[in-house]
Amino acid sequence: MKALKIDVVNKTITEIELEHTKEIYSIIGNGCHTFCAPVEFDNQDTLFADDEALLQPELQGCFMLPDWKYPIVGNAVILGTDYDGDVCDAKSNIEELLETIMFGNKEVAEIHRDSALSQPMVISFDNWE
Repeated sequence: MKALKIDVVNKTITEIELEHTKEIYSIIGNGCHTFCAPVEFDNQDTLFADDEALLQPELQGCFMLPDWKYPIVGNAVILGTDYDGDVCDAKSNIEELLETIMFGNKEVAEIHRDSALSQPMVISFDNWE
């Protein structure tokens, strides 16, 4: 499958080939053993990131796209998804992503981690049944 790797250390986005989604762990790196899919693009591509990145002792950097509320810490992988939720070739364009992506260095990632982990958890039951 055609995928895109967002590399926060080298501040690059490159096309890669994946045989299986299990490869996402090693591509993200930095001890990733649980990934999440926090972002779905309009073209049905999905961003996969380290679900526990903020808990890692050593942060490498982060990135954001316009209109996001917070950065994604660590490397990430973009894959396409179909209507059944299965992964397929990524459709996103590297050049278009590079025009809008903002990379943050290790210090920016640490500032975000410190801020995020110091916030109290708030759960609202207003809309629960």
